[in-house]
Amino acid sequence: MKTTMNLWALSLSVLAVACSGSEKAQPPQGSESSSEGQVPAVNVSNLDAGDAASNAAAPAKAAPEEATKKEEKAAAESKDATKPATAIAAAAPAPVAPEPPKAEVAPPSTFARCAVCHDASKGGEDKLGPNLYGVFGMKAAKHRPGFNYSAALKNSGLVWNEANLDKWLTKPMEMVPGTTMSFPGLKDPAKRQELIDYLKSLK
Repeated sequence: MKTTMNLWALSLSVLAVACSGSEKAQPPQGSESSSEGQVPAVNVSNLDAGDAASNAAAPAKAAPEEATKKEEKAAAESKDATKPATAIAAAAPAPVAPEPPKAEVAPPSTFARCAVCHDASKGGEDKLGPNLYGVFGMKAAKHRPGFNYSAALKNSGLVWNEANLDKWLTKPMEMVPGTTMSFPGLKDPAKRQELIDYLKSLK
């Protein structure tokens, strides 16, 4: 009986120790609760880090948009800057190439008879007869105002076209009686035409 009582007392002691051990093990739970009290600080730091990351991401996202706007603005300004130049280029007349100097036509051999009394060079002087440069198409006695034409030629009303020149070179004194041109005329129509073509080229 005594042994049984001892065993019962020992069992109660073990239970008491076990209970006291479990109670001593509770403080860690308190530490856990205290650490749980610190959780808001960790979460706040996490939130702060997230906010910082989002704030850092916002400018990074805005930077390409600003660069794109700047590029578009620069392109528009460049396009506008080229408009006046294009308008000026379109309005400017195309350069006109200078005409090559006109080759002088050599006088036909028949003109040697005319050259006794007439010069045919541009700006040449009058001789016994007037200078013949530019005479084709002009009114008779009007081509060289300073020359002393005969009254008969002044009053003839002729214009030096092909038909009148052909008649004049055939027999000038018959065509205009009273003219002071003593040239007897050319009977060959081909030679007359050579002279007429030469006079036409003197422009």
